[in-house]
Parts: sequence; structure tokens; C-alpha cells
Amino acid sequence: MPFKRPAPPTHESSSNTVLPTSKRFETARGQESDALKDIKIHIVDAKLDGSTVGELYRLVESAGGELCTDVGGSEVVVTCIGMKKRLQRHLDWEVAKEKAIVTPEWVRDSVSRGEAQPCGDYAALEDLHDETVKNCPDGDRESSTEPEDNEADSSRQSEPSQTQLPSPPSSPSSDAGGTAKRLSKVSLKEKSASHHPKKPVSSAGTQSTASRASTVNVPAYLLPPDPPIPTNLAKLSYKSRYACCRPSPLVCPNQGLCNELNIIRKSREVEGEDRSALSYERAISIIKAYPNRITSLAQVKDLPYIGEKITGLVEEYLNTDQISEARSILESERYKSLTAFTSIYGIGPNTARKLYARGLRTIRDLEVWYGVRPPEGEEDDEGVYEQQLERRIISVEGQSRWRGRGRNEGAEVEDDSWIKIALGLREELDIKIPRDEVEELGRVVGRELEQVQPGCVFTIVGGYRRGKPMSNDVDIVFTHPEVDKVKGLCGRFVNRLYERGLVSHVMHLSGFHAHNALRTTHWDSLEKALTVFTLPEDSPFARDFPEGKGGEVKRRGVRRRLDLIFAMPEVYWTAVIGWTGSIMFQRDLRQWATDKKGYKFDSSGITRRRDSKQLFPKTEKDVFDLFELEWVDPTWRNADV
Repeated sequence: MPFKRPAPPTHESSSNTVLPTSKRFETARGQESDALKDIKIHIVDAKLDGSTVGELYRLVESAGGELCTDVGGSEVVVTCIGMKKRLQRHLDWEVAKEKAIVTPEWVRDSVSRGEAQPCGDYAALEDLHDETVKNCPDGDRESSTEPEDNEADSSRQSEPSQTQLPSPPSSPSSDAGGTAKRLSKVSLKEKSASHHPKKPVSSAGTQSTASRASTVNVPAYLLPPDPPIPTNLAKLSYKSRYACCRPSPLVCPNQGLCNELNIIRKSREVEGEDRSALSYERAISIIKAYPNRITSLAQVKDLPYIGEKITGLVEEYLNTDQISEARSILESERYKSLTAFTSIYGIGPNTARKLYARGLRTIRDLEVWYGVRPPEGEEDDEGVYEQQLERRIISVEGQSRWRGRGRNEGAEVEDDSWIKIALGLREELDIKIPRDEVEELGRVVGRELEQVQPGCVFTIVGGYRRGKPMSNDVDIVFTHPEVDKVKGLCGRFVNRLYERGLVSHVMHLSGFHAHNALRTTHWDSLEKALTVFTLPEDSPFARDFPEGKGGEVKRRGVRRRLDLIFAMPEVYWTAVIGWTGSIMFQRDLRQWATDKKGYKFDSSGITRRRDSKQLFPKTEKDVFDLFELEWVDPTWRNADV
């Protein structure tokens, strides 16, 4: 339908404002205590900006607390949400009543005062004040065993010790890889018998699964290693020019500085200043790998990608705990609008700037412009706007429809249908996905795939595999030991999910393309489908949603973005590496392969540049060995903010 121009703007600011870093954190930097020792804490990151989340993670770890990605295993839940309805979007109310629900100030004050404070004084919701008082853990706890020191720092000599890097919120356990291997031997039918969410299955977030009930003999190399391969941090250098040679934790000692620089990077990106944005991205990635808190310019003067401009910004941050340019950017109406627009799946910087030039400023303006909502004062009597969101499949076989920096953030889509649906579903698609729900989604998808093609193997990749406690979407890479069983499987499987009502929209559905060694884009040639997925009503993550104008209630899961990627078995692990990320890690891995080894690498394979010969590593580590790189566990590949 034709676009409708919005009314002349009488605009409110976008809600994408980043909160300033708390000044109270400065007094707690460098302090270690047992204030929160052995207290199990879950942090709800909704309404918290990245720097605040990083601050809370570091405070909890420095005070001996235990970060829990699963709210069920926690004692204290930290949140900025003060309304019951909003909190229920992120955790079950009955579960909430069994926890102490407190504000971030409880963490800060507990650390600064050296002991856990009474939870009732920091109750986040008045409705749960009594429960918070009742469930508050007492501070008199028995001391636990000393934490293991995984890496000796003797080989680092005078360099800062890598053992000082804080562990990711979902730190790998020594038995994690074994768990993954054991899971791979369990049939999907056995897994689906229990609807209860399970804990993360491996340190790398790998969930490779093949059905035991199937007669297909799954080669061992398609399964995760057991035990998992450790990362020798002593052989990685934080000074390397390549992110694939550096250890990059999920949360680093200089996370606040990285977050400030990332605001400037994001501003350059949405303004189309790609070279400048890349410069900031490289500087952030090198700071992300620095093992100690930066307290002087002498520590950064010899680091690559830290030029005169970045050095000045680092100096300002060290003096003021913030960067004035970043603060000015956050207050800019243009930045707020452009970042709000690019948060919609399918709108990239180019489209965002065009929309801004046409006078659009808010998400509401976008909804009117794209025909997702009627203009102010008009009624949708015939349900025209609801029809825009009807279930559908949009096939783009053989067409290049997708371009942009990343698969999700700031990506450009030429088909407006994608944007309309992303706008119409944005309230649900914006809700972060906890790790246990990601795993439940993987189990449901695996169960359905077993009905279409027994014997498949899959790995959940993306931020989940890198240890993130919350994800924006879910990416899963699949294969089958028999080559002829893979081709065309994506389309057949998506149709089953669509017919079963688990997938409501398919925005991109493409088949395999011939491997092209001369391809310059990074949108690989694998079979893939970009979908909107919903867990069934019997899932433990299902909720009651009002559907339609009649007020009917339907029980289902929250709508989630789910990308399904199918790879031939010989390139399965290159696909897993490529889709695991992070973006900067992948960019530098490609660059290393080109600069140092004469190879072209991407998710769909490895090609020797001098004669276009394809190489097929059998395992994920074989890829690193081929490039003569030290093995880097996915939890150390977080080279982006």
C-alpha cells in the first residue's frame, strides 16, 4: 500500500537514551570484599544501559557474589523495573515472589559499605516489598572453597596477567564440554519429554545434537570435543593487531570506557561515516582485550589502533569517568531518531537517514509511514493494519536482498514487507531472550527437525555461544552427515514449522549458491531462513497474550527472531565459526587468513587464493590450526561491545 506521510512533527524524544555511568561506581573501583559472598544474583538488564550492566557484573564479581543467568537459581534479582506488568515480561510473577527483588543501589551500597544491605530498603516493587524482606539472604554465610586459578601468569613476565580478566557472566565449567557430548547422545524424543528448561550445555554455548533413534551414523567430528578444548591465554597477546589473536571477554575491566567510545562509533555508523566507525570499532576491540583497568595514558600509548584522537578521549574518561562528545551525542535528537530507526530489524543507516530527512522522528512516525498503524485520529475499522502482519513467507531465492554491517544490527533490507512486520511486532521482538529460553527453543526446533530429517546435527551460535546471558535473537547452524540430505532441507523444514504454527513469518528464504571465491560481500552462500518463531503453548516460557480486538487470550511463547542456517557437512564448522561472531573477531579472522596465509575465509568455506582450491577442515579447531592460530574459545571472542 502507498506510504502515508506523518503529520508535521510534534515529537517527543526517542526512548533509546543511554543512562549515564553511575558516579558511585568510582568509589568502588579496585575494591574487593566479601560483601556479597556466595549470594546468587540475577540481573534483569531491561532499562539498563550497557555500562550499568557491566558495572553491576564487576561489582558482584569483585564482592564474591555469584552471577546467575537462570533466575530460578538466584536469591536476589536486581532490576530497574518498578511496575508489575513490566516485570512480568521478564520473569514469572510466582517466581518473583520467591526472590528478593531489589534496585541496583542495593549492589552498589552493599559493596561500598562492605556488607550486604537489608533488601527491604531497596525493594524495586512496592507490591513485592514483604516478599523481598522475607527472601533477603542473610549476610552470615559459610565461606566456600577458594576459586580455581585457571592460568599461571609466569609466562607473561612483565606484561599484565591475563588471569585478571573477569570471567563472562556464564563462565565455562570444567565439565561443560562433556555435558554437550552427553547431550548429543540423547535422542530428541527423550529431550522433548521434559518441558523444563535446562542449564547451558557447554562453555561455548554449543548444543550439537543427533538423534540416537536415527539409523544415521553421525561422525565424531561433527560433535563437540569432549572434554572441551581449553584456551591457553598465555599464548594470546592483547597487543596483537588481529582480534583473533587476542582474548576478548564478555565484560572487560574497561567496559565503561568501551561503552563511551561505542556511542561515538554508533554515531559515526548511523551517519554513514564507515571508515571513522571502523576506527572506533578497532580501538574498542583492543581496549576490550586489555587485561587490567586502565588508569594512565602510559598503558595505552603502545597499543595498536589507539591514535591521537582516541588517546585524548581516553584521557578525558580517566579524568571525568565520561566522554563529553559521547554525552553530547546522546542528547542529540538526530542521534536518538537514527538509532531508534536502526533498531528496527531491516532498517539500516542509509534508510534511517532518508526517513529522518522526510521529517520522521519517532517509532510512531515509522508506523504511520509504513502503514502499520493508522495516523492519529483515524480508526482501523476494517482491520487493514492488522492484515499487514498476517503470517507469510517471503522467498528471495537467488536475489541479493540483504546488506549491512551485521546480520541484525543496522542491516538494510530492500523489501518493505520485512520492515512492516518488524515494526508491527517490535514490542515482542525487542524483549531480550534469556539463555534457558534459547536452549528450550533449540530443543523444540531440534524435535521438529527430527520429524523432517532424522540424524541432523546443530549448534546454537551467535551471542549465546559467546556466553551472553541475554540474546537479541537466536541463530542455529544445522547439517547432516549425508550431503544429499542437506540440500533443500531448509525450505522443507521451514514449511513444516510454518504449517505447525511455530513460525509466523519468513522474511528471507534462500537455497545454496555455488561457492564464489571472488565474492566481496559477507552474506554467505549457505541455505538460510530468517524467521519469526513462537514457542508452543505447552512450553514453560509460554504466556497469555491478548489476540485480536475481541480480547481473546492465547497462550504462546514470546515472538522471537530465529535464523536457521543449513551447511554442507564439509563446511559445518566454518559455518559455526562464522555465525558465532563477534563481528570484529570475524573481520580480523578473514583479514588474518588473507594477510598471513593466502586464504579466503567465510562461513561457507575456505579457499586458497592462488589457485581457488577449497579446503575442508574437519573440526572447529582444525580451522585455527590451518591458519596457525592459537585456539580461542567462543567465550573469548567478544571483541565488540
